[in-house]
Amino acid sequence: MDPIRHRDAEDRGFSPDILRSRWFTHPVAGVSQLATTADHLPSTCRAIAVMLPDDAVFTHLTSAEVRGWWLPMLDEQRPVIACTSGEGVHLDRRGVYVRRCDIPPGHRERFDDVPLASAEWTIVELAEHLALLDLVAVIDSALYLGHTSVKRIRATMRPGRRGVRVLRRALPLADGRSESWWETMLRLLHELSGIPVDPQHVVLNAAGVEVARVDLRIRGTNRAAEYDGADHRDRIRHQDDLRREKMLARSGLQRYGYIASEILRAPELIVRDAEDAAGLPHLPGRLDVWRAEARRASVSRIGQAQLSTRLLRFVRDEPPRPPRPSGANR
Repeated sequence: MDPIRHRDAEDRGFSPDILRSRWFTHPVAGVSQLATTADHLPSTCRAIAVMLPDDAVFTHLTSAEVRGWWLPMLDEQRPVIACTSGEGVHLDRRGVYVRRCDIPPGHRERFDDVPLASAEWTIVELAEHLALLDLVAVIDSALYLGHTSVKRIRATMRPGRRGVRVLRRALPLADGRSESWWETMLRLLHELSGIPVDPQHVVLNAAGVEVARVDLRIRGTNRAAEYDGADHRDRIRHQDDLRREKMLARSGLQRYGYIASEILRAPELIVRDAEDAAGLPHLPGRLDVWRAEARRASVSRIGQAQLSTRLLRFVRDEPPRPPRPSGANR
């Protein structure tokens, strides 16, 4: 059902008492949506858009989430962020943060019937607040889904804009072959430690027929490193994994599977495995870059807290402040 603007409710057959019932929720003042759709972000955005200017689009984390990109780990709910033109009237509404920014006309589009900033512009805005690892994961997902390209992101960058430095660092690290957020983290752990890997390496049998793909192949070795998510505990998936491991072994490839807690808490063991496979020396400082970036990103509690603090400016839990009385002291 379409969202209901309160001033149109009577014409649509809805009384104020019905709209105040548990069957409806109010993402912003002046509009209602079915409570059953409250956790569906595109539905919530469509309801909020009813109360925004026609030129408004959703951007930043909201645009990324509507598109289905891989987002940073946050304990709390992400703020809803929209944007109007730079000359527009400032809007202060509980439930949505409305930025005034000059989004070029070519960077306004609709996705799932929601007005959004383009994929490229969304990434440029996210670079203002995300740490390097989180930003690379976002870009990886956008590339994987075919929503943009590195060339288009580069063309959208603006010299001197906040976040442009981290975005310049992120683009050479991005790879659209990653198929999950944790796969990107595992890849970056290797690459930032100076261990080159090939994502989504195709494994062929003696007849040249593809028998499998592996998340990462450590270049120049017979070692494959893969992320094993919770779905690998499923009985049928486990049986498939065992058959796949046998096929890899017959093809001369060793598979090492890693879980999220190992990437977070024991990265030195993963890197030590890679060093052994590649015949590299065990360097104590090999993990320094990864550890420094992980502390800034949402893979660490410190990084999560810092990101939450940076996002506080977008949170609108309270009703807007009343206007100052005319003649009040300034």
